[in-house]
Amino acid sequence: MSSPLLGKDAVIQIDGTEVGYAQGVRVGISADLIKEYRIGSDKPEVLSSGNKTFTVSFDAMYIDKSYADKVLNGTAVSVVVRPAGTGSGLEEITINNVVLTSWELTISQDGVILETVEGEGKDITFGTQA
Repeated sequence: MSSPLLGKDAVIQIDGTEVGYAQGVRVGISADLIKEYRIGSDKPEVLSSGNKTFTVSFDAMYIDKSYADKVLNGTAVSVVVRPAGTGSGLEEITINNVVLTSWELTISQDGVILETVEGEGKDITFGTQA
């Protein structure tokens, strides 16, 4: 039985550059449900997986406006998440052609300034680092 991975070891990259001071990342896959009924039946005649959505969001300590600029410009990026860190043979999740859709800044008197960035990609691959 394998041991669970620790979040402190994870690495997040945008276009090959590590997201500095990252505090968390979320990667999601969802599929629309195609469900069609016919008259005379209360059970679906068609039940199938439909369009897929690949989402990613991350929280980081704010350094500069570079991610906000990417949202404003509609710049597509590649996002790589390495749940167990960087190293040969470790898992790597790549979300390609991610359009960053949301940027939010959070300022509190008693902490560091944080930013949250969200986006949606064209596809996702699960691989192993070389």
